[in-house]
Amino acid sequence: MLKKLFYLLFIGLLLGFSYESFAQKDTEFWFAAPDNVHEPTNGNIRDRPILFRITSFGEEAHIIISQPANPAFNIVEDIIPANGTVTYDLTEDIGMIECQPANTIVNYGILIQSSNPVTAYYENSSVSNPDIYTLKGRNGIGLGFIVPSQTDFNQRDYTGVVPNSFLVVATEDNTHVQIIPKKAIVGHAAGISFEIVLNKGEVYVANATGLSANNHLGGTIVSADKAVALVVNDDSVDPAAPDLMADQSIPNELLGNNYIVVKGSFSDGGIRDRVYIFAAYDNTQVYREGSLIGTINKGNSVMFQFSSTDQSTYIESTEPVLVYHMSGYSGQPGAAVIPPIECTGSNITAFTRSIDDLFEIIVFTQTGNEGFFEINGNPDLLKASDFHNVPGTSGAWKATKKNMNVLATGSANIIENSNGLFHLGTINGTSQRSCRYGFFSNFASLNLGPDIAFCKGDTILLDAGTGQDTYAWYKYTAPTIVIGTESTIEVSDTGKYFCVATYEMCTPSDTIHLAWHADPMPNLGPDTTACLGTPVVFYPGTFSAYEWFDGSTSSTLSCDTAKLIWVKVFDSFGCHNSDTTEMFLYPQPVPVPIFHD
Repeated sequence: MLKKLFYLLFIGLLLGFSYESFAQKDTEFWFAAPDNVHEPTNGNIRDRPILFRITSFGEEAHIIISQPANPAFNIVEDIIPANGTVTYDLTEDIGMIECQPANTIVNYGILIQSSNPVTAYYENSSVSNPDIYTLKGRNGIGLGFIVPSQTDFNQRDYTGVVPNSFLVVATEDNTHVQIIPKKAIVGHAAGISFEIVLNKGEVYVANATGLSANNHLGGTIVSADKAVALVVNDDSVDPAAPDLMADQSIPNELLGNNYIVVKGSFSDGGIRDRVYIFAAYDNTQVYREGSLIGTINKGNSVMFQFSSTDQSTYIESTEPVLVYHMSGYSGQPGAAVIPPIECTGSNITAFTRSIDDLFEIIVFTQTGNEGFFEINGNPDLLKASDFHNVPGTSGAWKATKKNMNVLATGSANIIENSNGLFHLGTINGTSQRSCRYGFFSNFASLNLGPDIAFCKGDTILLDAGTGQDTYAWYKYTAPTIVIGTESTIEVSDTGKYFCVATYEMCTPSDTIHLAWHADPMPNLGPDTTACLGTPVVFYPGTFSAYEWFDGSTSSTLSCDTAKLIWVKVFDSFGCHNSDTTEMFLYPQPVPVPIFHD
């Protein structure tokens, strides 16, 4: 059974501000936990404990943690008070949390639901092989992904170490997923497309065929006809000291053309932070601080290493790209997907320092915002003088990496900027054994999520997220008519809808297409006449569920009396339709006596 660990900190009550602003927060998160090596190192198990850390904002949050495809899972329900942090320990159920073996479909996909916005991350909190997976909410689900990975360092050959891997988790039933492996995965050759079908909460596990960096799966293409989430994992990577490198990725819809990467504290001999840039489209030119560093096609990547004197850098591209950063502390690596900077970021977000080792924050923001930060209400912890100009941005962006060991371990911390948006990453580690690296700021300016198909007669809630200054909703058939001005809108018709918002100097927008599922078509046939006492079996066709006029729920109905017969059928999406027929009876013939002479 999942056990709730204990610490709650009511930050907002102490600091006296609310959390109604733009942040990397959501009410629904999809995730799948990778398998990692169990072998002890210096007496320390490398794959446990495993934790979820969830932080609420200005309102209390009713939390439900479930596995929709696994009825054996013990559902967790809890209340997180406003402005509180709770850690949930999943270690006791690790056998139905970590997804394995490779080339299988398992029912261990995790869904976190909350009544109000929260932030969440999953943590392998082992002493010797930790990292964090910052959950992206709606920004983590989509229809197309490029799998990121480092491609330079082998994995340590411990007994049972899990090769470089990725997991695909479905958010709806009957999801068709196509995968084109960049390198061979267990059960499938490189470059050969194959398809799997997942139901809601099911997970496909893809592992590389070896521990060499040459086997790593960066550049694999994943596409689906319904929204999925993607988790990437690199167990016991060994550039200097073996450590886990992992994150939840973002879909192609959210990739950008402009990025800032701040060098962390990874360094061992001549090995320093490395940045891997993956193309989502052919003929993508990638520039670093104005200089071309490569032209790459879809699924390919270009890499650069920070110099000893670099602090940060600016990346731009002619087509959207995915940026994956290998950083860490001393010789201990960690990894994070980097957010694009085009009108993205947060003006307030929450994070937790996991362990009492080095704790650094990475922050970048537009010039002019650097003097308006507060951490836990204190304006002196992060000052304008801590920031430097990001090379290649002509002074338009500032960045810093700053030691924050002053912050308490195991409790929530709030960073806010009263003047504008920023991005926040954290590095928590020790030179002897571990590093945790991830980003806690918003990865998208406005994201309506993937296109939706729904049943005729249903109503769909479209949600643009909180924190914008204004909202304007439109339908493409009447693009000048505003149909809503709130952050959400309910619609019951198909078509393309779009929302345009304003926030400070930005006007983020997004489009979503709504379509109807095809109605199920039951067919009971024409009206039927039978002899009295002779039963007739009615069968409307193959569907997911049935509801007959007499309350029965089987796929067929046997009837031997005259009456009106109807059935309602349901397909795998929950859409329904009905059909009716009538049963008539011939009376039994009257026997004619036969007389014999």
